[in-house]
Amino acid sequence: MRTFAILNMKGGVGKTTTAINLAYLLAAEYRQRVLLIDADPQANATRALLPDGDWAGLAGLLGGYATVYDEVVVSSGIPNLDVIPASDALWEIDLRERTGDGPLHGTANALRDLRDNAMEDDAYDVMVIDCPPNFSAACVAAINAANSIIIPVLPDAFSADGMDSLTMQISGVRKLHPDVRVAGCLVNQWHRSDVVVDATAYLRENAPVPVFDTVIRRTDKVLEATWAREPVQTWSPFSSAARDYRSWVKELVEKEGLNHGALAKPSFGFVGRGNARERVPFSPQAETEQSGLCGDEEGLGNG
Repeated sequence: MRTFAILNMKGGVGKTTTAINLAYLLAAEYRQRVLLIDADPQANATRALLPDGDWAGLAGLLGGYATVYDEVVVSSGIPNLDVIPASDALWEIDLRERTGDGPLHGTANALRDLRDNAMEDDAYDVMVIDCPPNFSAACVAAINAANSIIIPVLPDAFSADGMDSLTMQISGVRKLHPDVRVAGCLVNQWHRSDVVVDATAYLRENAPVPVFDTVIRRTDKVLEATWAREPVQTWSPFSSAARDYRSWVKELVEKEGLNHGALAKPSFGFVGRGNARERVPFSPQAETEQSGLCGDEEGLGNG
């Protein structure tokens, strides 16, 4: 089983959107059994994929209130995609860790143990972990469980300057988990302008970790999808961001060697909005024919 942690210490770079769309595409188009773990107490991934509820979730696991992963897993309603939800109770976990107010044993290894148990049960093929923008107890647990780390970034100077610090912090965590690696940086909110093009080129030349070939273009459809509480893949499947995420997941699958036996080739997609999803054949030609739906995307015309 492969485990990807979506991580950046800077907020607002698209971690949650990346995690949701990666999990959705692996489940819907690559037919993988996916477990998305929301490790951010803001719980945005949880709200995007689950109805409102009083979930035990990850806080229950890290706090020792749940002893097996079955107790905290919730079905998303999307075939092949389950969720371990987050809640603001994760803040309490961090507070107890820092103040010593109550014993918390084994939080650093909690998600690694969950991963190993799920592997023994052959329950999932892939885990995707949406990390918070800080090295909280949940974030350290996520890195300890991960095979690969994906770093969403914006094409700005702050992201470029912050990656050196992030890489140093990851190196510190490697003392606990030497096998974790950075799969690459994913440039989000790309649009056609001199400063963005130059910044992306700078990242490719100077980043201390690999940068994916695919970039995710800026579009209001991503913001609309957050209000609709669903992946942009279902809200606006032919928007530039939806198409870019499909291209990026294909790149990730190939670079990580996941398409050789571990993952099947994509064969279908879910097109529709809300709960009215319809399974239709996946056709790049259909994407091209309907790309006129994307006229709102800045600097890209109908592309």
